[in-house]
Order: sequence, then structure tokens, then C-alpha cells
Amino acid sequence: MESFGFSAHGTIVSRNGDEIAELKDITPPALTRKPIETTTHNSDDDSYVVGIRRKGELGNFLPSGVGPSLGDAGAHDAVTGLMEAWATGSKDLYVITFPDSATWTFSGFVTNVAPKAPVDGGLEASFSIRPSGGHIFSPTA
Repeated sequence: MESFGFSAHGTIVSRNGDEIAELKDITPPALTRKPIETTTHNSDDDSYVVGIRRKGELGNFLPSGVGPSLGDAGAHDAVTGLMEAWATGSKDLYVITFPDSATWTFSGFVTNVAPKAPVDGGLEASFSIRPSGGHIFSPTA
């Protein structure tokens, strides 16, 4: 039987409606819940309840601004983009759109920007966005 998997190429992340350009690897937030042990002394087996829902962080882009195909040359530059969001601590709306048109929507804060300038490689930066509050995952119809 063949796999029903498909390529992740073409996944888009946007901030407040503007696409973040030149993304490389994208790691959507991990969804976790802490197991809380509730085993009692008179039980022969361990038991658990689940804690609150937690979301990890999202990230990775090239810092050269918005690519020419997106048209808005200032959407994610150092003044109006992710660096500015980090500097001001703004809570923004992020949407991840997957190639099958499924979307993941959440609000969050830029918590980390880590530039990298290798001797023999391209200028890059990794960034992290910490979701805050609820999230909506809309699978394809």
C-alpha cells in the first residue's frame, strides 16, 4: 500500500496577514500535555490525569526581507517585521498554511531572533514565536 503523505514544500507562514518570505525549514509548535500522576497508596497500578494544553514555539527564516514575488518589500524588514515585533513585544496573529490548504492560526510573540553569518554560507536567522492563548487548526475540507 502506498503512503498518503505529501510534500511540505509550499508551506506558508504569515504575520498579521503578510507572508514571511524566504522561509527554510519550518517547525510548527509542538502540542503537549503534562501527565500528572494521581496514583494512591491503595492502588496496584499507576494512574494519571492530563495537565493543561501547551504549545511549543515556531521558527526559521532568512532575514533579507520579503521576496519579490510577494510584492510588499517592507513586510518583514528590520523596521516593520519580526525584528520590530521582538523589540516591541507585540502580540501578533500568525497563520501557517500547509500545501493541502489546512491552516493553523494562533496569536504569539517573537521570543528569539538568532542571526547566523557563516564563512561559507548564506546570511540566515532563526526565530522563535511563542503562541499565547488558544489556537485554531482547520483541516482541509
